[in-house]
Amino acid sequence: MTDTATPLPATEATNITVPTTLIKAESNTELNTSVSLSHSVSITGVADLQDVNVTSTDGKQNLCSASLGAKVLFATDEWFATADNLLKDTPPQFDEHAYCEQGKVMDGWETRRRREDGHDWCLIQLASPFHSTKSNIQLVGIEIDTAHFTGNHTPRVSIEIASMKMEDTMKMVKALPNGVERLLEGGVIGTGHTPVEVQQAKDAVNSMVTFQELLPQTPLNPGYEESRLHYYPVDAPLDGNLIKLNYFPDGGVARLKFWAVEQEVEEDVEVVNHFPKRKSLLYMPIESGPICTVVSHPPAHLDAAAAEMGIPSLYMPSEMEYEYPELSSQELGGTGLVCSNKHFGEPWRLIQSCMGKGMWDGWETARHPSRQPVLIKNPETNLIDSPLNDWCILKLGQPAASGVARVILDTKHFLGNYPESVLLEGCCWEEGDNRLLDSATWFPLVQRTRMSPNAEHVFERSKEQLLNSTEPVTHVRLSIFPDGGVSRVRIYG
Repeated sequence: MTDTATPLPATEATNITVPTTLIKAESNTELNTSVSLSHSVSITGVADLQDVNVTSTDGKQNLCSASLGAKVLFATDEWFATADNLLKDTPPQFDEHAYCEQGKVMDGWETRRRREDGHDWCLIQLASPFHSTKSNIQLVGIEIDTAHFTGNHTPRVSIEIASMKMEDTMKMVKALPNGVERLLEGGVIGTGHTPVEVQQAKDAVNSMVTFQELLPQTPLNPGYEESRLHYYPVDAPLDGNLIKLNYFPDGGVARLKFWAVEQEVEEDVEVVNHFPKRKSLLYMPIESGPICTVVSHPPAHLDAAAAEMGIPSLYMPSEMEYEYPELSSQELGGTGLVCSNKHFGEPWRLIQSCMGKGMWDGWETARHPSRQPVLIKNPETNLIDSPLNDWCILKLGQPAASGVARVILDTKHFLGNYPESVLLEGCCWEEGDNRLLDSATWFPLVQRTRMSPNAEHVFERSKEQLLNSTEPVTHVRLSIFPDGGVSRVRIYG
């Protein structure tokens, strides 16, 4: 990193002292907002880095260093990796074999694939390593590293800044959902706030904090070695100790660094250095009702214990006896033909007769880099108002000559990356050449419907939950909005 900043005269600003015009991007790979990032089907690792701690360089200090006192006060979601990782001094690490209950272990802040309106954000209390007044700390640069986040980086970020006294920060923390818990214990992987809790947090912050824009909404490159590092030179006094990092709309970043230098010291800075933590029940956007029957899988530890003893989950619909055969299964000749994306899993896994063994044992796509910065719901459908989707086509092992009697869409193991909604279509194609399937007449079997995590969604003809249920079907096309993962697709007839 080179310091190209030229000192500016001191200002009288009280809320923020870094004008937006002073922020510009300098990345290893030029950012191009007119061209979407590649929706790659491969995973490329980042070269090994030296295991060193970096809190300062060339006289600059990193105000986002946990070892110097920076703390995360709140994060909308920390399902895959906690926001505290942003503040580590060590280089981001990556172990291709490391998995946990939530999925791939990532060294950064990674949120779930967002299925509600809005976007993810977190609050970070900056460190005060200089023991001087805020007006005498010169901010010289912001560094953002997306290392190892290839198919799951956040495509855009912005940063806001504010100044808060200790007593005001404490009042805000108490008003945040589970704020005191997080203050005492820190972030917990596998947790995320419900939409109601996020709104509560927004109301608390908006009523107590006046943020000013520091870094405008800016695109980020994926975390390959040649494109991971982003540096934004700044040249102005820092007048703030609280920042808000916004993801648009979701995803992951490995590290965030605020580089600053000390000028003349007049008085000590009052800085809040606290950690927060929370726990939350799994949020189920759709439950059993007239649209479908939703049956949640048991907790992972119980499921694993039952599997070790050879005990099936007999209360799951897919493992109960049913009057019609599972026509889509591989055992009957079912085949995964083609898909739009297979970054984390291939569609042939969807038609295995066994239960999914993990997220790797399903079809999962990369996060769409062109997804909306802020998700908006259609008030009529209550679904995210976007046609963006991934799709796959499956050939049934045997035709459903008399139509489809039951469909099970299973999101087992996909707790933070299940699709917001799905659409299932069918066709009767007996021409033999699957390459010509685009010429087939597709009709809906399951209308676009919300999904819940880690659950079987059962649609039955007898309950009038299927469309065109008496039409012959040889192939099905599953569309997931906007992206995500599904464990199994089971078609009965």
